[in-house]
Amino acid sequence: MDTPMTTAPNLPEHWAQVQPDRPAVVAADQTLSWRELNTLADNIANQLARRGIGAGDIVALRMQTTSQWVTLMLALSKLKARLLGINWRLVADEVNYVLENAGARMLILDDEPPQAFMDKISALPRDAIIPVNRTGAGSQWNALIRPAGAPLAMDELCEQIIYTSGTTGRPKGVERHLRPEPGNERLNRYLEAQGGAYKRYQACDVVLVSMPLHHGSGPSQVRAAMASGSMLVLQNRFDAAHWFDLAEQHGVTHWTGVPTMYKRLKSYQEASGRQVPRLKSMGIGAAPVPMAIKRWVHEQFGPVLHEGYGSTETGMVAGMKPDDHFRKPGSSGLPYDGVEVEIRDEDGKPCPCGTVGEIWVDTPAVIKSYLNAPPLDEDTLDARGFFRTGDMGHLDADGYLYITDRAKDMIISGGVNIYPAEIEAAFYQHPGLLDIAVVGLPDEEFGEKVVAYYESRDGQPIAGDELAALGQAHLASYKRPRDFVHVAELPRNAVGKILKRELRQPHWKTQERNV
Repeated sequence: MDTPMTTAPNLPEHWAQVQPDRPAVVAADQTLSWRELNTLADNIANQLARRGIGAGDIVALRMQTTSQWVTLMLALSKLKARLLGINWRLVADEVNYVLENAGARMLILDDEPPQAFMDKISALPRDAIIPVNRTGAGSQWNALIRPAGAPLAMDELCEQIIYTSGTTGRPKGVERHLRPEPGNERLNRYLEAQGGAYKRYQACDVVLVSMPLHHGSGPSQVRAAMASGSMLVLQNRFDAAHWFDLAEQHGVTHWTGVPTMYKRLKSYQEASGRQVPRLKSMGIGAAPVPMAIKRWVHEQFGPVLHEGYGSTETGMVAGMKPDDHFRKPGSSGLPYDGVEVEIRDEDGKPCPCGTVGEIWVDTPAVIKSYLNAPPLDEDTLDARGFFRTGDMGHLDADGYLYITDRAKDMIISGGVNIYPAEIEAAFYQHPGLLDIAVVGLPDEEFGEKVVAYYESRDGQPIAGDELAALGQAHLASYKRPRDFVHVAELPRNAVGKILKRELRQPHWKTQERNV
């Protein structure tokens, strides 16, 4: 009789032993028990090892929110490899850049059908591009899940790399892999503070994930569920009515979404009159949260809403507990234990309490450099370890943080960070374009929409379909401007820098905040 391997109580292999037949992952493509999930991960790990993947190697997943992604994440954990999440909406040029910049060894994708996209990938040899689509010829999924060796044990869940764009317009990789360290009191306090009741799942809980798995939030929810033995329910594409169906059918206890998702839930519930499910906790973040949404959640679900503020480069910075939303309206919460926040003026000096300035933060998670890049300069990370967030805000007398504006030009649409420099670069190819400025303007559903203001060389508007065609060829759909506005002259300062705030400000006057 085989002796079960000894596993840590916070790893999926442990739950495969103690609750083997309980559902681990429920998704549109299939439902897997903990035993089935772990067996598939073992098989995939052995098959990937045969293809040369080992410790430290970077494997890119360009995939939907499916059970396949979860099994692949666990397989990479068993191999001690690193997971690079790639947005499935990126076009081939964008994917090639990320693969090359990261030094990825393999790309696994679930495009339906995959052939056309695979033909455009030049950053990897063809045998390192693995299609795992569920239908159609050419999928290698069945070959990947074929038994090929003994079970493998993981030491921990694998490191994840997230690509975030920057003001230079080129995406940059951030290695995100925080875990408790003996003797590192500050880091351990920080990680404990982020958990709290919000992310402290139990084996009896059911976690619904509606966020994409190339983003920071979605994978963190998956990891927390996998470590806690909770049942994971995956919603591949967010839809409000389907969300209610899943929550009721599976008894969901925890969910996290972006404000756009909450707006759609609110609209659907008010129109349908549907009774809301009872959840233990709901999380929200990635974009400013209107007070109308907070009031609706409190009235319908009770005191369950937790708001978070942070970034890929810094990790989580501050959190807002359910009891604080109406006591401190407009705040993004208190800095977590182990986090320091400074508000600085234009000269870099500390601002008095209540005075708006630029937000600098020091967290145990702040990066020192991007992946395969030199150390950050002092304009981004100072000698004391404070990171320049690019957000404007203030601290009140009780230490609560308020976000009021952005110093940088980043747009947040539907909870996704969009960087104008990357978009602008795509349109400079047009021979009739003289200059362009991309900004975020208010949008009821998504928070912000992408709008491009431009000057033309001959002073006449450029045909909209010509500009739209450039966007379709070079940009993911969510980055493409909704509107192109021709202007005789863009606003500039004395040295010729475009003043984007003057383009944005007239549209934000009636909004709660300037972001």
